[in-house]
Amino acid sequence: MLPMDMRTLGVSLLASTLVLGACQGRTAAWEEKSTKTPDATSDGGGTAPAGDLAAAMETWKGRDSKDGALAAIAAFEKLAGCKDGSSSPAERCTNVSTDASQAELLAMVTRANYYYADTYMRGNEGGFLDYTDRAVWWGERALLASSPEFAAKMQSKAKFEEAIVTIQAPAIPAAYWYATALGKWARAKGFGVLVGQKDRIKATMTRLLELDPNFYHGGPHRYFGAFYAVAPDFAGGDLGKSREHYDKSLEIAPYFLGTKVLMAENLATKLDDEALFDQLLAEVLAADLSTVPPEILPEMKAEQEKARELQKKKTDEDLF
Repeated sequence: MLPMDMRTLGVSLLASTLVLGACQGRTAAWEEKSTKTPDATSDGGGTAPAGDLAAAMETWKGRDSKDGALAAIAAFEKLAGCKDGSSSPAERCTNVSTDASQAELLAMVTRANYYYADTYMRGNEGGFLDYTDRAVWWGERALLASSPEFAAKMQSKAKFEEAIVTIQAPAIPAAYWYATALGKWARAKGFGVLVGQKDRIKATMTRLLELDPNFYHGGPHRYFGAFYAVAPDFAGGDLGKSREHYDKSLEIAPYFLGTKVLMAENLATKLDDEALFDQLLAEVLAADLSTVPPEILPEMKAEQEKARELQKKKTDEDLF
């Protein structure tokens, strides 16, 4: 039997975890009284013409500069009915349609805001939180638009973890970028919010793993590689499972440099394996970007920059 002081400490830690777990840190779109979920009688009002979406996608190709990424966000938001400006979409985008016809657009604006945060706001705490929050805001609406079943469940006050299992293939992009943005936002907000959102993110990625483990270059497996590495033991952390999922992601997309960056950042450091850390980052920096799919070239350039930052962090913070 544990001594009394140890048992008291254990109870205190458990209580703290339960309190932290209740800290969601945000009000989701389906919890807002002003948000209307789509229904079967929706007439598709506010649909962006296909030509306009194609033009916005051309703007997206210029995201390898900061101004280009912002221009792409502005183009997508304009199609969604936002007013011009740089304030939060909650202030400028008050009449966003969550009709099914808007699903592709809403998923893209989610991805664009996430990309801007992950590529250009690293090292800027306020900016990173702002743009990941924007990405989650759009992702919630993208989920509602892409899955009437999910929307109906949430409208009837179902638990998120019960509703997300109803999504089907058309909702994959919305769900992936929503969960990815939510994870980065929650982690940046702090441990309490991360614990509060953990089950929601994990449930979403579990469903995506069932629907399409190959989506976004092995993205669902990449997520679980990070999840099992970052999570403490009491919350399901498992370094063996982490390595297994990372390896599966690399098997699907060996050219996707972000997988190796994440492995170095959270698996190699957790294993205290300096050689693995150095090897992974060296492979990322030596990668020939001409061999990666052109549509993710800007992202892979950003991953090489992250690798340089991790090498510097290793020296500055004595990671090993």
